[in-house]
Amino acid sequence: MTPDEYQRRLTEARAWPLGFVIVEFTPGRVQVTASAWGVAPVHLTSTGGMLRGSWDLLDLVPHVDTRRLDPPSVVRFLTYANYYSSATLLADVTTVTERATATYTGDGLGIAYPEPGLHALPRELKPDADPVEVFERVLHGVISRWEFDPDRAAVDVSGGMDSANVALALAQLHPGRIGTGGMLLAGSMGEQQRRRRRALVASGFRIDHTVAMLDHLPFSPGGRRRSGAPFDPMEGAFAEARDVLVGAYADGGKRVLFTGLGGDEAMKLRSAERELWGVGGRSPLRLRDGAPAFLGSRGRRLVPHQFDGVAPLGPTLWSILECFSAFYPQHMRHGIWPINPFAAPEIVRLAESLPSAWRVGKRLLRERLGRAGFSQDVTHPRSPENFQHILDTAMIRHGVGHLTDILDRGALLVGDGYLDEFELRRSARGFQAAGKRTFDVYRPLMLESALVSLQAG
Repeated sequence: MTPDEYQRRLTEARAWPLGFVIVEFTPGRVQVTASAWGVAPVHLTSTGGMLRGSWDLLDLVPHVDTRRLDPPSVVRFLTYANYYSSATLLADVTTVTERATATYTGDGLGIAYPEPGLHALPRELKPDADPVEVFERVLHGVISRWEFDPDRAAVDVSGGMDSANVALALAQLHPGRIGTGGMLLAGSMGEQQRRRRRALVASGFRIDHTVAMLDHLPFSPGGRRRSGAPFDPMEGAFAEARDVLVGAYADGGKRVLFTGLGGDEAMKLRSAERELWGVGGRSPLRLRDGAPAFLGSRGRRLVPHQFDGVAPLGPTLWSILECFSAFYPQHMRHGIWPINPFAAPEIVRLAESLPSAWRVGKRLLRERLGRAGFSQDVTHPRSPENFQHILDTAMIRHGVGHLTDILDRGALLVGDGYLDEFELRRSARGFQAAGKRTFDVYRPLMLESALVSLQAG
């Protein structure tokens, strides 16, 4: 084609409203550009005079020195600072972040970040404004952009507000054709979750796939993260149970999965709004001089630099995009493409524009479910549901003992100065005695175990 035709086609491709990756080959140069959605990550490495790329970090592990870490990324991971960046935990692997362009020449690989995306501020509503009706219309529009076979699609239904609203939209658009699934909690919280899920699933879905989380706890003996097989430390806390659920989706012929991922971020309150509504809390970490107590001398020195090199804020929020790096690969290994409507820029922009009264406590999402006829048990459950007790149980049964064994053998991150062995052992003893402050032991264990698995592989 002519240069003008090529530029026209390129402009059309970049205007595609969903996710995309563009790879351009020119003499002596390769450029890789990601879309505004981010979606499945594009990881690159240029070691050995060759450019390699994959959506799965584990594909690149055999081609890089896994002992070479990116120090700010290590500290970001350990301190729960979910800031989006082209840097990864592995120094020789780079991610093409949303709207960014990676350029590879014989001289190496470079990343050009885009300009920051525009975001909205809360607005005053007109007297006759109906945010619930507008939200439903926008959500339907976002879902309808994808071409998919409803009979081969599923939606996560955990029982929470986010997945319930996505599920309701799918039931309205494709009644009786979408499958469902969920990871089930335990105890009284699990009983409440089951009641709420039954009400949601009865509103117009096909077969329901479930997995009991207690049967697939993180770090359980024989599990993937205890077997020594390489695993990506960015994978979620409940990857074992999630793998079982996603495998059930795939075995049931599902190829597309809708989730509620991003609902928390879309409905979040700004700092001033949290103060206004009295929402907030103390850090879940035991701190020493303002930093997590388990950090070693090198880790503490790096805390002021943990945000060096982060990407500019895009149309979709950082915390959502950070989740995608592990979320998409885990599902794509099973042949399933996840779709996360709450991450759509239109949904983010609408939520940001709403007065805080519509976001606090996810009022917008609760009112929509109430108008659809769901009971108070669904819209305002007595006990807030979360997976914290599952993680607590996993660390009590399997995690803290595994961490102690690692420290006895000599932890990599202790030797590199990222972790303080004395403080980490102190945290482990305190957790073992009281079963509290899980976050003082969880991330150090996750990262250390992953690095050992990657270096062994």
